[in-house]
Amino acid sequence: MPTREEILATEAKVLQAMCAGTPEGTVWDQGMLLLGAYPFQDVIHQLIFDTLQEINTDLPAVIRQQLAARLTRKGFPAVDTEKFLAASVLAGEEAVALMKKLREWSRGEVRPDATVR
Repeated sequence: MPTREEILATEAKVLQAMCAGTPEGTVWDQGMLLLGAYPFQDVIHQLIFDTLQEINTDLPAVIRQQLAARLTRKGFPAVDTEKFLAASVLAGEEAVALMKKLREWSRGEVRPDATVR
């Protein structure tokens, strides 16, 4: 099984790709499909994901405009959203692969080919 630190780092990368998009375009839809029932290990990560669901768009400009304001209205004004809104370094394919990996980890399905790089 991966360490907690590996899981948290993977969650952050995936959320960043969902917020800011990837060089190939958005992965928001894939994230919603693959991670809708995923229990994020960091409460802030879960809060970000839930807020992305509420914003209900894959447009990074709209997400950038609304994320911090919505978190503030929920009572979380101190959440640092900039790390999630920064340009993602992941390719779209990599982001989706990490989403699948998170889902596998949460189910205890660790395959030999499912290593984090």
